[in-house]
Amino acid sequence: MRIIELARGLAALLIVGLSTAAAASDPAVIHANRIGSRPFTEGYIGKGDDRIHYVATGEGPPVILVHGFPSFWYVWFDQMEAFGACRKMIAIDAPGAGLSGRPARDAGYRVDRLARLLDRAITTLAPRQKVTLVGHDWGGALAWSYAQWKPQRLERLAVFSAPPYDLFLEMLADDPAQRAASAYIVRLNALDRAAIEKLDVPSTLFETAYGRAISDGLLSAEEGELFRGALSSPAAIDAGIAWYRANIPAFDAITPGRAWPQRAAPITMPVLLIEGSEDKTFAPSLAKRARTKAENLTAAMLPGVGHWTPFQDPQAANALLGAFLGLPDGRCPGS
Repeated sequence: MRIIELARGLAALLIVGLSTAAAASDPAVIHANRIGSRPFTEGYIGKGDDRIHYVATGEGPPVILVHGFPSFWYVWFDQMEAFGACRKMIAIDAPGAGLSGRPARDAGYRVDRLARLLDRAITTLAPRQKVTLVGHDWGGALAWSYAQWKPQRLERLAVFSAPPYDLFLEMLADDPAQRAASAYIVRLNALDRAAIEKLDVPSTLFETAYGRAISDGLLSAEEGELFRGALSSPAAIDAGIAWYRANIPAFDAITPGRAWPQRAAPITMPVLLIEGSEDKTFAPSLAKRARTKAENLTAAMLPGVGHWTPFQDPQAANALLGAFLGLPDGRCPGS
């Protein structure tokens, strides 16, 4: 049995190694290697629409990071740099984003399919290991769903600026404040590819999401260009909006049966929820209602921070995440 397990482990490493060697150079990886304190490597899992591009740095217990919209893996650079000295930090490009596969149909972005692709990535990148899963925005909603579906694969769950998917549907169904905050979803869902191009939606989203962060010095000019490049394609924006079209029905049409996974049990593993005090994306009741889904929830609020909690105040965010990881003083030893 030990020989069989060793063979499987070597096969998984070979798959990852071959895909890394064959991968084209991601400009964001090149930049990370220029400014980071340790090597960043990239690779692929799967092919075609199922392809997942990932970037890894560091050594130690695995931490898998999943971004939201509009974004790509580099949104996690501060966390990867902070904890790479004592953790294997692996950020993926979610389906439709970055260099991952981009399904043409909305069904390719259903949360159940995304969870299965995430499960394959975790199984390949961390075979026979429990991982810490970290998500932001839509990646956070996906991370919540994965924890409800396959809790045995996770040691802990950390979520930046996102409710569980099933809770989000509940909030859209019964909370007027959440409906008002989510009115942008209705506007996004009305856009097709032609409208995205005609209205220059990529530029608008880039300026809305990252323009002020660049002008305030939270992101460098070079980092701004990386995000601009990742969001410049109308196809990439259409794919990101497909996450909403595939999973968020008309608010008045939401029923409990729409949730996934169905009949989800409360999450018993440790969960960290980080919000920004200036984030207008979710109703103020988020943390309180999230406690009905997670029995062991730690909620934290970053003062003066908006929706982009991973990088708007990285020191505060990393202190919370480091403490949650069980690190002395919230940092890798020697950092």
